[in-house]
Amino acid sequence: MNDLSFDIAVIGGGASGLMAALAAHGTNPALRIGVLEKLPRVGKKLMATGNGRCNLTNVNASPADYHGDVAFMESAMRRFPPLAVLERFKAFGVYPLVEDSGRVYPMSGQASSVLDALRLSLAEAGVEEICECEAVSLEPGPFWRIRAKDGRTICARRVILAAGGMTAPSLGGGASGYRLLEALGHRVTPRLPALVQLKTDPVAVRALKGIKYDGQIDILVDNRLMRSETGEVLFTEYGLSGPPVLQLSRIAAAALSRRNKPVVTARLHILPFKGDDIRGMLAARRSQLSARSLENFLTGLVNKRLGQTLVKLACPLPLTAASSALTDAHLAALSALLAGWELEITGTQGFEQAQVTAGGVRTGDFDPDTMESRRAPGLYVTGELYDIDGDCGGFNLQWAWASGLAAGEAAAKALKN
Repeated sequence: MNDLSFDIAVIGGGASGLMAALAAHGTNPALRIGVLEKLPRVGKKLMATGNGRCNLTNVNASPADYHGDVAFMESAMRRFPPLAVLERFKAFGVYPLVEDSGRVYPMSGQASSVLDALRLSLAEAGVEEICECEAVSLEPGPFWRIRAKDGRTICARRVILAAGGMTAPSLGGGASGYRLLEALGHRVTPRLPALVQLKTDPVAVRALKGIKYDGQIDILVDNRLMRSETGEVLFTEYGLSGPPVLQLSRIAAAALSRRNKPVVTARLHILPFKGDDIRGMLAARRSQLSARSLENFLTGLVNKRLGQTLVKLACPLPLTAASSALTDAHLAALSALLAGWELEITGTQGFEQAQVTAGGVRTGDFDPDTMESRRAPGLYVTGELYDIDGDCGGFNLQWAWASGLAAGEAAAKALKN
């Protein structure tokens, strides 16, 4: 096989890699730039973002929306904030639609159109896509040597590593980028799935599979409230899902990864009232619907199956019994469940289901202005490889774009002399 030579080789054809290649070309159009992608096509993960709509960014992005080595982000996010990123996309032909929440989607409503626009821009810039080319080793030097899994050698004056994190292995996620960095002396923290579903005792939730409630959910670690979210919570055969659950999952994953595992609990606020108010409501219901069976005591107030599950947890009576059989103690127990049903979290789903990787390469060995490695000058790193991850809502793609822009511009400027 013929060897390849580039001024800049970008390893990884995901969001940050494609943006880095375009930024490098925009900074120095004379450079020969290649994107090396291990899959048959670039951008497969991008196609899955935003439920196929591609949540491009969030105009309200701030440090509070991120976790890990957040201070490292300041320079790139200041130079390439969401509005600046959106101007770039307009230049690629993608027009944004900003929702009230701050989330931004392409006007087309299709992630595929975003990828198409990026690829068209790459082709127009003369950037080469080399697919089914997985980098397995990096050898520093005036000309970096990238050894591919199929035996090819790619030479480049500068390398941008944009290999992504561990999420969605079927879409290209994996540990290859971390291995390349560790071989060059970089330190990598333990990695955990984040923005992912939570597991509970399946016996507690199996009968509720497919049921949702719209309300608040808290995450507690050793009975200490860590964070609350609101939205649609979905019961599954293994535990809990839905947007608010994904937001809370990082806290649960981090806590459960500790050597001395704490007790992690999800508290579900099925009804948006305090316990005393719910108890009064239930007492009135017992009086008004005294002949109604317990099977339907909560019907009309919550989902029927959910109501039956909570009634069975609260009192040892058969569901065929009349509601008049409920004691004040039963009502107190049932009101407590409706106000805050607590389920112990036993784990999370894995990287295949996760949207982002928590943990990654430590930022201390990189220049925050350029994304260049201090241990291996000439190497730039972007996006999810860092020990940085964001909440759900466009924040992770914003970091991918910003870090890609910073790395691409810096690599190209370094070759102007």
